[in-house]
Amino acid sequence: MKKSPEFISPTMTTALILYSGVFMRFAWRVQPRNMLLFACHAANETGQLIQMGRYIEFFHMGGKDRALGSAAAAVAGATEKTTTK
Repeated sequence: MKKSPEFISPTMTTALILYSGVFMRFAWRVQPRNMLLFACHAANETGQLIQMGRYIEFFHMGGKDRALGSAAAAVAGATEKTTTK
């Protein structure tokens, strides 16, 4: 997960979370239970929930400001090193 959370689509992520939840329920309710389908959708839902958490942290909990602040500090540090030589 090296890419920036700026590229995460909250609409698509929400749709995939709901989709995986519905198919997890389906896999559990059918007889005989389809545990492979359930496991695949559980893994997908876990990944999508992590992505949504990254999005929320970045856009709504100050992650963007921290990222911009650390980038600005890195640029200032690099500029300081080149000017002191």
